[in-house]
Amino acid sequence: MKKRLAKITAVGLVAVMAVGLAACGSSNDGGQAAGSAGGEAAAPTSDVEVGIVVKTASNAHFQDISYGAVLAGKDLGINVRVDNTNTEAEVEQQVTKCEDMINAGVDALILTADDSDGVSAAVTAAHDAGIPFITVDTGITNVWDADVAEYLPTFIGVDHEEMAYNLAKNVIDQIGGSGNVVVLRGVDAATSSNERTAGFKRAIEESGATLVAENTGKYDQDTAVQVMSDILQTTKDVDAVLCCNDLMAVGAVTALEENGFTVGGDDGVVVAGIDGNLIALQSIKDGKIYGSAYDWSILQGYYAVQQAYAMINGEALDTKGIVQNDDGTYTTITPDTIITAENVDEYLPHGEELDQWSMGSPIETVSDYMRTFIENGMAL
Repeated sequence: MKKRLAKITAVGLVAVMAVGLAACGSSNDGGQAAGSAGGEAAAPTSDVEVGIVVKTASNAHFQDISYGAVLAGKDLGINVRVDNTNTEAEVEQQVTKCEDMINAGVDALILTADDSDGVSAAVTAAHDAGIPFITVDTGITNVWDADVAEYLPTFIGVDHEEMAYNLAKNVIDQIGGSGNVVVLRGVDAATSSNERTAGFKRAIEESGATLVAENTGKYDQDTAVQVMSDILQTTKDVDAVLCCNDLMAVGAVTALEENGFTVGGDDGVVVAGIDGNLIALQSIKDGKIYGSAYDWSILQGYYAVQQAYAMINGEALDTKGIVQNDDGTYTTITPDTIITAENVDEYLPHGEELDQWSMGSPIETVSDYMRTFIENGMAL
C-alpha cells in the first residue's frame, strides 16, 4: 500500500455536490471494501486505502455513515477500512484507533468525533504523517488557529441545529402549539448534541410550549430509560419528549409506558428522535414514536470518501454544495427529512437493508432500491 507523504491543505480542495442520505445498526472489527458501481463486489483496482473511525457500532446512524463510505470505496475501486469505538464516550480509545489507522498506512482518515475537544491529537498525528483528515457528523474544535485548514480541511454533515429546530416545530404543532416538553440531550462534549439541543430550545422558546425538564441520555437507549424515569418522578405533566437521537427516543417510550403514560395516538405523549434508525422507523410504523429527523448520513460517508480520494490525488471535484469558510476550510451540508407515519414506508426498506449489512464488511451487491435511494438523496 502506498503512503502519501505530501501535505494537503484546504486551498487545493474543491468538493463534491452536497446533499444527503440514511440510518441503521450492527457491529464490526475493522473491515475493508471496494469494487465497481452496482453488481457484485470486485477486487479493488487501486492500492489506495481510506480509513474511517466512527463513534460506535451500536447506533445505526454510524452504520449508515460507514455503509456510505464503503459503497463509495466500491464505486471508486479503492479500499475502505472501518473501525469504531465501543461507545460514544470513548475518547482515548478513538484517538488510539485513529493512530492505529495512521500507523497501518492509510492514505486518508475520516472521523466522527466522540468529543469535539478531545481528539485533536489524532488530527495532529494525521497532519504530521501527511494524511488528509476529513471530519464527518460532529465538528472538531479548532486548536490550530490560522493553520486550521491544513489540519481540518473539510467537514461533511447536516446543520444539526436547523434539523432539530424543524423537528421540534413539527412536534409542537402536533401538541397544539403549547404544552410541556422534555428534552433529552446526547453526549454533552459533542457539538452535534449541543447544536441539536439548541435547535429544540429555539423552537420551544418561539412557541407557546414550556421546557419542563432536560437531561443528558448520553445517546444511549438504556441510559435514556433511567434518565426519563427519574424525570417522571417529579414531572407528571408531559406532552412531548424531544430526543437528540433515536435510541434515546426508544428509551423514552419505554420509560413513559413503565410509568403509566400513554404514548402515541391522539391523546398520548408525542416522542421524537433524530437519525432515521430502523428501530425508530419500526416504532413510527407501530404508532409509538411520532417522528424522526433523518440527515441522509449514508451520503455523509459517501461524500467523505469521495473528497478523501480527491485530496489524495490532488484532484478538484464538482463545487456543488460546498462552501468555503472564512478560515479556509470547506463545509458540505447534507439535507434533513422528517419521517413520520405519512412517509415511513419510503424509508423502511433502507433501514432494513442496512440492518442486514455487517459494518465494515464488503458490500457484495447494491439493490436497485438502495441505488435509487442514494440518487434521490443526491438530487435533493
